Amino acid sequence: MSTFELNHFDDFLTIARSQPEPQKLILVLARRELPTGYTAQQARDFEDGHGGHLAPLAGIDKRPDELADFSNLVEEAKQASDTWDAVFVAALPGTDNNLPTPKAVDDAIEKVIHAIRNGMINNLLAFDRSGIPMQITHG
Repeated sequence: MSTFELNHFDDFLTIARSQPEPQKLILVLARRELPTGYTAQQARDFEDGHGGHLAPLAGIDKRPDELADFSNLVEEAKQASDTWDAVFVAALPGTDNNLPTPKAVDDAIEKVIHAIRNGMINNLLAFDRSGIPMQITHG
């Protein structure tokens, strides 16, 4: 089993391109928001860059070869939203040398969006607007 170092989104692309089966990358843009009914302290913390939650804005699917690098993703993302703070990523592998079906891709995007909304993000990678992996904590 190989070990990969993931220091940037471009490392994720390299890993995705090396997979034996064709795949689609599931990319969900998200924006930091304050929770409903936030307190004054939560608002101050949020203004200082802490707290809040990530709310999904838009889902995109791409083959790994359709994205040259992270800056290409940033340009592509402008078509969906320019107000995002993070991108959650997952890979959906195909089978028998075929890409996943459009329905499987749509279902996967919905699953990722649902997972983000419910805070169930342990199986997802997240990158900030610079392409750096994020460590998201609960609490």
